[in-house]
Amino acid sequence: MRDLFPALKKFNAYLNTAGLGLLPLNVLEDIAEFFLSMLAYKDGINAVEVMDTIYLEPTLKEAAKLMKTSHRNITLSLQTTDGLKRALLALKPKRGMNIVSFDLEFPTISAIVNSYSKLTGIKVKVIKNNGGIYDLSDVEKAVDDNTFAVVFSDVQWITGQRMPTKEIAEIAHEHGAWVIVDAVQSLGALEVYPEKMGVDILVAGGEKWLLNPNMGSGVMFLSNRFIEESKPVLGLLNTEPPVPWSEWWGDKDKDLWEMLPVRKDARKLDPGTPPYLAAVALKASLELINDVGIKKIERNNLRLAERVKEWANEKGFKTLGSSQIVLIMGLDFEEEKKIVNKLKEDKIIVSQRGAKGIHGIRVSPHFYNNKDDIEKFAEGMESLL
Repeated sequence: MRDLFPALKKFNAYLNTAGLGLLPLNVLEDIAEFFLSMLAYKDGINAVEVMDTIYLEPTLKEAAKLMKTSHRNITLSLQTTDGLKRALLALKPKRGMNIVSFDLEFPTISAIVNSYSKLTGIKVKVIKNNGGIYDLSDVEKAVDDNTFAVVFSDVQWITGQRMPTKEIAEIAHEHGAWVIVDAVQSLGALEVYPEKMGVDILVAGGEKWLLNPNMGSGVMFLSNRFIEESKPVLGLLNTEPPVPWSEWWGDKDKDLWEMLPVRKDARKLDPGTPPYLAAVALKASLELINDVGIKKIERNNLRLAERVKEWANEKGFKTLGSSQIVLIMGLDFEEEKKIVNKLKEDKIIVSQRGAKGIHGIRVSPHFYNNKDDIEKFAEGMESLL
């Protein structure tokens, strides 16, 4: 399995997938085949329905398999931000409503929520952490009948807390609010089943645990309720012509200002021609993840994370993290920085992360890691303490 990831040979231990995942060889192979098809002007590359069938639909089906849902509830996003913005802009809150989020969220969420509140006139409620952790009771206090949406990460990027997403969704839905989840730090690393969790919108960029670094890929799950009630600004390809597109273009009698029926699946939110190259890259990684099995991947990741916590606690450090991400706390901020940089010189890759006074060394193993990687990290840390 490790042979599929050539970048591993560059490091003594790469434990930073929460920052950037590693690219597997099968992605390169599929991308090369795609480029060869474009260079050769393979039959059908100028027909949307052909390109969708060959390159897009298989990707949506692999993503649906990973999330145990229908491919009709899946579409693509350009990493995470694009999907979150498109989903929010397709919903129309009433002025005076509120949107709830959390104070340690990745700044993408805070930027989107703040700008959306200015655009729509809704208020923002930010739940404060307690020692880096959030309690469900704080969500119950914040969400009310005027709450338009709760927007949050399934796994927190700094602390590694696995949020009680299902329970948050239940609270939100009791008040009629939408549940919008950033799953970039969980999808591909842990079992994530949005329908079972009660999520309305789930978006995950491919650059981390989905093994698509810098590909621009991402995936979205949209609930049936969202598909039915959302009102996106339409382009062309999120509508449905009466005949295949390749026939529609040449129809001499069509009225170009007649509104075509809107799609009745997640692709209702599509912005235009799908990013087929990103779809090809994402499909290859999803196939690998599905072949290995997400249950097996989660077991491995949590086992390695637990080993990190055991070592850190033995050395007297405090740790946060109820997922595959562990934050080791207790060192001075500047000392953390020096240690992370020194480990990097020794080709042991982790990150320093922090906000709101919460900070530490973040360790994030994935399924290409093993116990030896954790031991090398522990030995490297001990040599610097």
